[in-house]
Parts: sequence; C-alpha cells; structure tokens
Amino acid sequence: MREVVTVQLGGFANFVGAHFWNFQDEVLGSLEDGGQIGLDMDVLYRVGETRQGIATYMPRLLALDLRGSLGAVRAAGSLYEYSPQLQSSSVNTWTGPTVVHRHEAIPKNDFLKYLDAESEGWNAGDHSNQPSFSSIEFQSTNVPESSRSRDIAPSEETKERSLVKSLDGSVEFWTDYLKAHLHPRSVYELPNTFHGVTPFDNYSCGQGFFKEQEQLEEVENRLRFFVEECDHLQGFQFMVDNSGGFAAVAADFLEAVGDEYNRTPHLLFSLRPPWSPPSASHRDAVIASLHESVSLARLSSLTNLLVPVGLQQLASSQFSKYTCVNDSKIFHTSALYATALNTITLPFRMQVSGPTEASQQKGVGSSDMSNTVRLVSCSQQKKIALLEAAVPGPPLPVVGTPGAFDLTSLSSLTPDVDQSYFGTQAAEALVIQGARISGGGGSASVAQVLECTYTGKPANRRGAISYCQLSVSPNPLQ
Repeated sequence: MREVVTVQLGGFANFVGAHFWNFQDEVLGSLEDGGQIGLDMDVLYRVGETRQGIATYMPRLLALDLRGSLGAVRAAGSLYEYSPQLQSSSVNTWTGPTVVHRHEAIPKNDFLKYLDAESEGWNAGDHSNQPSFSSIEFQSTNVPESSRSRDIAPSEETKERSLVKSLDGSVEFWTDYLKAHLHPRSVYELPNTFHGVTPFDNYSCGQGFFKEQEQLEEVENRLRFFVEECDHLQGFQFMVDNSGGFAAVAADFLEAVGDEYNRTPHLLFSLRPPWSPPSASHRDAVIASLHESVSLARLSSLTNLLVPVGLQQLASSQFSKYTCVNDSKIFHTSALYATALNTITLPFRMQVSGPTEASQQKGVGSSDMSNTVRLVSCSQQKKIALLEAAVPGPPLPVVGTPGAFDLTSLSSLTPDVDQSYFGTQAAEALVIQGARISGGGGSASVAQVLECTYTGKPANRRGAISYCQLSVSPNPLQ
C-alpha cells in the first residue's frame, strides 16, 4: 500500500478539492462497471465502518475552512451520527445572560437532493461513490461533464445532466457539488470565524491561529487519525488557498506538524482564483505584494516542493483556449485547476505495471511521491516548481508517419512566469493521459505513446531538460 493523505486548507482549495474528489468518484464508478483503468484507489481512500457496522469507503482527507462554509451539508457527513468537533469538551466560565442568534438552515440544491434520493438504500461498503524553477508538465484530454460513470436509464441520465448544468448558476459552497461522503474527522471549521463575516483576505488574518494549544491538538489528532491507518504513507498532498489568511494557517500548520512528519514528503499546491489587481498607488497593492512575498517564502521553506497555481486571468489564457470558463465563477476556475492536479498526481496512484504487454496497456510510469519530489526539486536544490498543462493535449501523429508530441501547446498555470525562461538545469515529470491520434484516429495505446515519445523528438520551447519522468495512462479523464 502507498497511501497519500490529502490536506485542503481554505475556501478555493476546497472548491478545487471538491472537483478533484468528483473525478475520483467517476473512477470508482468505472471500476464498479468492470473497467480496467490501472489505478489503485486505496491510495486516496480508506476503508472504515460506522457504529452500525456499515462498511465505508471515504477519502483520506483533512479539510480546513471557516465556519458556515459548508452550506447545507453537515461537517459530520450523512453516514455518521456525531461530529468530534461538536462533542469536544470545554469549560464554561460565563455566568451572565446569553443571547442566541439563529440562522435559517440553508436548503440543499436540486443536485444534492438528487444525490440523497439516489443514495437511499445505498450500501456504503461499495466502491461506487525568487528561487530557481524546475518544471512539472502534464497533458490531458477534454473535461467531460461530471455525470456518474455507470449504467443509467436514458431518462435518468438526462435528468442528471440537467441538474449538473443547473449548478453553473447556483453553486455558492464547495459542498454544493461534492459527491463524495466525508468522514466526520475530515472537516474542521476554524473557531471564532464565520464565512462571509470574518475578514480573512490577507496573510495577517490567519496568523497565530494555532497559538491556542487546544485548536492545534484538535487538528493534529485529526491528521494523526488518518496517518496511523496507513501501512506505507508515501506522502502528503496539500492544497492551500493562497489568496488570503489560509496561507498563514497552512504555514503554521506545516510548522507545527513538521517535527512529527519531517521524513514524509510534502507536496504543496498553492492555489488562488483569478483576481483583479488593485491600483499600484493603492494601499491594497502594497498589502497584496507583501502577502505574495511572505506566503511564498514561508510555505516554500516548510515543504519539500511548492507548486504555485493560479493565473490572474484564466479565461483569456492559452490554457483555456478550448474551454468555456468565466473567471468570476469559482465553480468554473476550480474545475480547470482540479483537472491539472488530478492528472499530475496520477502516477502516485497508478498500479505498478509488469513486464508483459497486457500489464503495460493499463498504464506505465507509476511513481512514488518521494521519487517525483526528489526528481523535480533536483534533490531539494529547487523548492518551487511550475505547472504546465494542455486541455486537450496535442494528438499523436498518424500511425506510420514520423513526428512526436508538440509540447509547445503546454501553457503555464503558475503565475508571473516568463515564457522565454531557459533554465540551465531542470527536471520534469510529464504525464500523458488519454492521448488520441490526429485525424480522427481514435485513442492511442500506451505502446504508441511510448514509441512516439522515445523515437521522436518532442518540440520543447525551453532549454534542455536534464531528466524527464514519463507516465502514460490510456484512460481519458473521467
């Protein structure tokens, strides 16, 4: 077993994470239908059991956010009847009068109601539900609509697609479209904060949160709960909202747990949604600049590899050339970034291929997080990496004709990167998922991708790459 524990910190990181887990839910649906996709989903998921003895299969996830950021969904989830956070003991020292303010319960949207109705009688045991830069690259196919990948009657499929489309204008919380069931220990809402009320838009807002020992111990115990279940933990993958105070929360969290898990690889994706820069003469511009500098410096010093992800304008970028995205909708932008993260982390959960051709057709290039981090960081000489992507990825040349992948179609998702940059030393991890042959030639096999990659000379707009780790999966993004 090569388990990965995922930690999401902050609103936008949880939006991206919700899409990420929906991708995994589609994979589980394909496995239930008998699909052979060459992925080990136990890397990301844990097998558990409720108090009623019902088996569960849930993400190995710890997610931090502000109170009130879960919308109509309870932090305890729907499969368990308690929440550790709600049951935590506290000493009541106030003897004066109290005033109770009640907020009307947020109703579930039609999509969540549909999932609830679909889950009636569901068996939870089933698997159905500054510094120098190095480079990480990936290629992928088009992102299909998030429909469940199993046999559905035509009328039901049409209804579900209609509900998915309705999310475009109704999503307010990241739980509004999350299909995965979460363990009660997965979600931790920061005390003394409230979504939409508490200022949390810069680094200073999140500083010192873990000075309260009780809060630190609560989060550490939740993380330890997932870690201690692992047979062979290959690493932590962090998704951090770097647009506000959660950058400081993440830094304090990494510093607090650093001693206990200092030998375990930490791969951190620093995420932020598109933004409008303030006036250069405005006070906010100075605060924004300081936020960027402090968060980048501190987070990079506390992790093995930091990957900044988040363009100022995503809709007009080269990456969005073939997609329809609205920068003002976090539901849109987080989906595209989740596509990149889902694919670049694919080698961590790929099954190790054997020497036979049949085994390799499920995919090749399985890699441990430690090896990938060590490669891309050039053995910790470079702590920051850039992420490049192409959706859809460039097609393979027609079979029988010379040529190779055109990597010039890759565009950077890391902000403020000079495209003319040439590194004197760099290494990359390249993931090719669901490649197709040009001219309507259909899906390309793993053997065809490998032949094209190794016999051709891929066009590359940067200088020479010292070493490239190649991973290939024939299965398109679910």
